[in-house]
Amino acid sequence: MEVITIRKYKTISVMSIIADFPMDWDTSNTTHVRVSLPSSIENILLMQQKGYQYVERMLDVTIGLKRNKIDLQKLIRIPPILRCDYKEEIKVLAKKSFVKDRRFYVEIDYNSEIANQIIDDWIEKIPEFYICLYKEKVIGFLALKEVEDGQSAMIHLAAVDERYRTSGAAISLYAKAMEIGIEKGYQNIYGYISCNNVAVMNLYAYLGGIFSNPQDIYLKK
Repeated sequence: MEVITIRKYKTISVMSIIADFPMDWDTSNTTHVRVSLPSSIENILLMQQKGYQYVERMLDVTIGLKRNKIDLQKLIRIPPILRCDYKEEIKVLAKKSFVKDRRFYVEIDYNSEIANQIIDDWIEKIPEFYICLYKEKVIGFLALKEVEDGQSAMIHLAAVDERYRTSGAAISLYAKAMEIGIEKGYQNIYGYISCNNVAVMNLYAYLGGIFSNPQDIYLKK
């Protein structure tokens, strides 16, 4: 398997590569390269020889919905609402929340100016978000995206303001995503999570998530 995409932003272009093993890719027409490969020492050594730097390990996570017995209503402490008109607030919250997220930080050294371009682009392309409000302020958001097979959905992007992480906003958003999935007859809810994000890994585990497919992320400029 090999999937290569190139996205252009204001001042950069990013080539994203998903592959089964290291190759000699032509990266001459882009400013930044992000590669995802199956986790292995052999791949790390080969990628280092090619001038790439390992930066992060990611996992797929699957929450089965068909036999899930969790009382989701009890978990929804702050009822999320579906809106399309809070994007500027969501951008501000995303930039505060994703300060080390390698989906957006595509330089080996963290560069917020570049990351902010990518975050803005992601959010503009998402038509609507489930949001949690406190005194009319967005304290958390989640974007749910249907998978192509029509039988599942993916938590595409989610964050909660650090100051409100004890409010129940995070579990409310994820429980709402599961509730919507069940209502639509989905079999699973998927996520894609960094091994460094222990809090969200614990949340997925609490909701019955099963982790799989470790992938290592490499960057090159």
